[in-house]
Amino acid sequence: MVDQEMQKYFGQIERLDDLRDVNRYICAVCDEQGAIRTSYHFSPIFDAPNSIRTDVYANGYSEAWLELYDKEDFRRSDPIPARTMKHGALLTWSDAMAMGPNTPDNEAYFAAMREHGLEHGFGLPLYGPRGRNSYASFDFGKPVEEVDSVALGIVRGASQAAHQRICVLLDATRNTPELSVREREVLEWVARGKSTSSIAAILELSPETVKTYAKRIYEKLGVSDRVGATVKALKLGLIKI
Repeated sequence: MVDQEMQKYFGQIERLDDLRDVNRYICAVCDEQGAIRTSYHFSPIFDAPNSIRTDVYANGYSEAWLELYDKEDFRRSDPIPARTMKHGALLTWSDAMAMGPNTPDNEAYFAAMREHGLEHGFGLPLYGPRGRNSYASFDFGKPVEEVDSVALGIVRGASQAAHQRICVLLDATRNTPELSVREREVLEWVARGKSTSSIAAILELSPETVKTYAKRIYEKLGVSDRVGATVKALKLGLIKI
């Protein structure tokens, strides 16, 4: 019965074609299962989950808290998302706070959480393709040990499915340059720090040919050097190193 219910949620998520609809739907699922607060933190690749550049989609939080969390210095003092991602599994806010060591800014952040009634929630790492991982948090208004296990499983499974759907939708809308097989090979060795002569020897090409491929790659990626090419390629998921 539970599996059938999960398949219902997964099927609905797969039919959604708009990022906002995915976020709205998963919030509705969490509400249905008894969560009083949810948040989804979608960070740019290579950025921290508490970065001001992270898009936070929140539901159930007070306007006063959201205004606070929109301030860069305040958000940067929140260590819970990073600790949850490092932990790699569900982590209660209280356990994350105790992982320390905590700076005075961390302690001030925790005090603000308590003032706003943020006490019993937990964080969850969400995993996506090409390292596109994100953080989500949930609060049922009671310790996680008292949350119905079926409801908890549905929230965890549906949130993971929603995150993967968002990654798919983003991939479909971004403008990814087309690279030839040989250009990808050259790019991968460039990203690994190999010199032009080394790449030429590995791929059995002349150094001049490697330079030509590199020039084409830079033009297609809209960059001017090796570092720029590596960063852009990783962000677009063109290579893995």
